[in-house]
Amino acid sequence: MGSLVLRLLTLILGVAFIYFGHLHLTPQFFPEQHNQIKNEYGKFNKEFPFHRQTGWRPYAKTYRLAIGVTEVVCGVFLILGMFQTLATIVLLAVMTNAIITFQKLNYGLDYIGSAIFMAFLLVIRLVLVSRSKAKDAIKTVKTKVEKKLQ
Repeated sequence: MGSLVLRLLTLILGVAFIYFGHLHLTPQFFPEQHNQIKNEYGKFNKEFPFHRQTGWRPYAKTYRLAIGVTEVVCGVFLILGMFQTLATIVLLAVMTNAIITFQKLNYGLDYIGSAIFMAFLLVIRLVLVSRSKAKDAIKTVKTKVEKKLQ
């Protein structure tokens, strides 16, 4: 059961982040949402997380495209089963950045809530993966002990 839930959650997260990343990158299918995201990144740019430490801030377009590419690539990695844990951690960092940015800009719960929900799903995925790996390790140890006893 846990494996099925993990696979389903991974698939849902992969598709969702490919969709969100696509919205950041191109107005091909959803021009209104793309334009809204494009306009919002002008505000997000002013709250770039490392600006105080480095004095550097990316252009809004570059920032938006970097986040979009990151979301699409990590979503593809999740679906294809490659570097899934790394992709999950990177996406969790992106969502944490979004939550902090939305909070600094005093956005409402509709923005912050969706970012928190996606971050929560990513954390659940990490927990399920760690539990699955722990169960596999226990099975491996049990089989080795049984072989030694025989």
